[in-house]
Amino acid sequence: MPSSTTLLATGLTIAYGLMLLTVLVRERQQQPNTGARRWLMLTLLVALAGTAVAMLPSDAHTEARYESFFVGDLTQPALVIIAANLVIACFGALILRYLGSRLALLWTVLGLGWWAAQAATSFTTADTGIGQARWLANIYDPLEMPNVLAFGGWLVIGVVLLLVALYAFYRARLSEIANQALFGVILVPLVVGGAALGGSGEALIKELGWAIQAIGLVGAVYGVTAYRVFDIRRTLRHATATAVLTVVTALAIFLALILAQQLDADTGGLYVILGALAFGVAVAYTPFRKLIETFMGGLVGTAQESSSQLLRKFSEDITGVVELDALVDVTMRTLREALRVRRGGLILVNRAKENGLSLFPVSRGMGEIPDIKGQMTQDGPIYEQLFTRRAALLQYDLDFGREYAEAAPDLRGFFKQMRMSAYAPVVVQGELIGILCCGAKASDDPFTEPDLELLITIANQAGVALRNARLVTDLRRREGEQADLNRELQAAKEQVEKLDDVKTDFITIASHELRTPLAQIRGYTDIMEAMNEQGMLDQDQIGGMTANLRKAADRLEGLITAMLDVSQLDVDAMDLRFAQTSVENVMRMAIEPLTEAIKNRKLMLSARGLRDLPPIEADMQRLVQAFRNVVLNAIKFTPDGGRIDISGRMQDEHVLVIIKDNGIGIDPANHELVFEKFFRAHDPSLHSTGDTKFMGAGPGLGLTIARGVVDAHGGRIWVESERHDPENFPGSTFYILLPLSKVDEEKRVLPFDSTVSLSARQVQAALEAESRTRSKSGNGGNGGAQEPQEAESAAQQTMVRPPEGLR
Repeated sequence: MPSSTTLLATGLTIAYGLMLLTVLVRERQQQPNTGARRWLMLTLLVALAGTAVAMLPSDAHTEARYESFFVGDLTQPALVIIAANLVIACFGALILRYLGSRLALLWTVLGLGWWAAQAATSFTTADTGIGQARWLANIYDPLEMPNVLAFGGWLVIGVVLLLVALYAFYRARLSEIANQALFGVILVPLVVGGAALGGSGEALIKELGWAIQAIGLVGAVYGVTAYRVFDIRRTLRHATATAVLTVVTALAIFLALILAQQLDADTGGLYVILGALAFGVAVAYTPFRKLIETFMGGLVGTAQESSSQLLRKFSEDITGVVELDALVDVTMRTLREALRVRRGGLILVNRAKENGLSLFPVSRGMGEIPDIKGQMTQDGPIYEQLFTRRAALLQYDLDFGREYAEAAPDLRGFFKQMRMSAYAPVVVQGELIGILCCGAKASDDPFTEPDLELLITIANQAGVALRNARLVTDLRRREGEQADLNRELQAAKEQVEKLDDVKTDFITIASHELRTPLAQIRGYTDIMEAMNEQGMLDQDQIGGMTANLRKAADRLEGLITAMLDVSQLDVDAMDLRFAQTSVENVMRMAIEPLTEAIKNRKLMLSARGLRDLPPIEADMQRLVQAFRNVVLNAIKFTPDGGRIDISGRMQDEHVLVIIKDNGIGIDPANHELVFEKFFRAHDPSLHSTGDTKFMGAGPGLGLTIARGVVDAHGGRIWVESERHDPENFPGSTFYILLPLSKVDEEKRVLPFDSTVSLSARQVQAALEAESRTRSKSGNGGNGGAQEPQEAESAAQQTMVRPPEGLR
């Protein structure tokens, strides 16, 4: 008759075969975890082979008919141990892939290496006694490598797998994943411990170990093939509560029996006394049991306010709520009380183009809400679940459900970034307007069907309030936009009025600027005509009058040319002729014609830092024109005896030129208007006729042309000034930022003559000066400007940025 060991091994062999068949034929609802399934099948195959070997007699290695199964000094118990070790190695790879650990590949290499080392030493070492009775008790007497490798491997592998499973449980983002990790914590001691007991060599312990290992592998089959495992923590809590109540009930009955035993059977009215005793125990037991149930309900997580009361209170709280933030607060409070969740939020859904929906999480919520946006199509599985089915959606289903595998990766990524666990649609009048979402529970329990039904009910009740709140929010946003538009219109109106005044001022100024040279021309021609008729003209008189006529004509030409320049800037095209030049020489040529005016006005002009700047690619003629206009503006509005400082430095692969004066300053409201055509910051009636005189008038085109030239080079020009104060002279600072090389987006205009056309002599002088600057070092002047040797201050070295509107 077969022994119990043989019968058990035979039964387990059949059981492993059935498990393997179950894995092969079972259809799962989730996306297949092919790695875990393959290792599960391999583990079952090895376990099946191990139990088949265990069916052999313990001395089978000595029988001739089994000699083909045993190589070298291998014995039947040792072969059983080798098979059990391979089961452990394969199971470890299975668990790591089941938990999604990144150590799976490393484990595979190390685990199979350990198994191979233990098997090889078992083949080559004789009389180790491994797998035989009491071999574990004598593992160190004598010390044999196969025995140490087997026993040490069991300990190390068991501890490592437990730690990995516990770490996965700790790091799990979803309750379902944490439940799987906890399930792995239960499986590890069953399989590894069962395999170790199965190799103990003691018949009873060995059989117990095989049974425990089989139970663990049944759990592994269930865990891998099931869509989600049962809620272990809730099950344990309910089992604990049931056990406590059972013990309390048993104690109450036991107490009643003890009291009944004290009664004498001959006592009169015995049954009446027993009835009274039973009634008294029941009366005392009922409130005590109620107290225990309340306590255990809190432990299990069922002691909470009834759903109907919470929903009625929620309905009352949201009545009349029209603020979106207030609605979110009330909803989050209800979710916290009803479902005991740690996080929650609300996603607004708007219609987008091409049959799509835009998703916008409300920044206010329970916990941190990410600032992200998403897009959802109306023909995808997520929209079908939320809108068509009006059903809740779990993040676990979204991550592992086969039906959501075809969902857009961006949309799945959006929900994953939300870090929530469950989502419920908010549908009003056949339109999805929002998604109510909540994170994990405080107890980390997975969401049950009643939980999801409660979540959907809360979302449905919040629908009308959410629609009203969104309408109010949209209305207020539009009111804000209308207010902003009104402010912009008012600002535009004020600017138009200013520009209208500017045009009027320009007529006043231009008429003066035009009439003055015309009057000179007419006066000198009349004088020349009268003197000619009288024969009183001589060569000296003719030379003086023609010189004055030329000055008047030049003045007219300058005004007309400036107006032509601005008119051509208006068509956004400037035909620039780029060549490499230095900022120092451009500035030198710009201020050279102004040297006499600077001396006459007793102004102090200094330039520093320009010589150290690298060469730039620019149109020298146009850049000279721009620099001269800015310097000329500083001369006009700086009082006699004032100071003008010019400096330059590198900033972000650009050259920054700074022109600072201590003049009358510019009102911050006019920082942009000074670059507009014909604009004058002060009363045009108080102008003078000189181009360089203090508060001297002009057509108001110089800074306009300067900005056009700088913009055409791909640069920026702006001004900074505290205020306009003709008495205290707060000063102004103009910044000119230029790129080192030609920019592809520069403007282009047809060539035109300029008031600053450079003669051949000026160009030759500039080239010679640039050559001298590059060939020698030392100190020198900058076109009449003084260059102090002191270092620039820390304030000048800070990064200067143009205003937002100019970037």
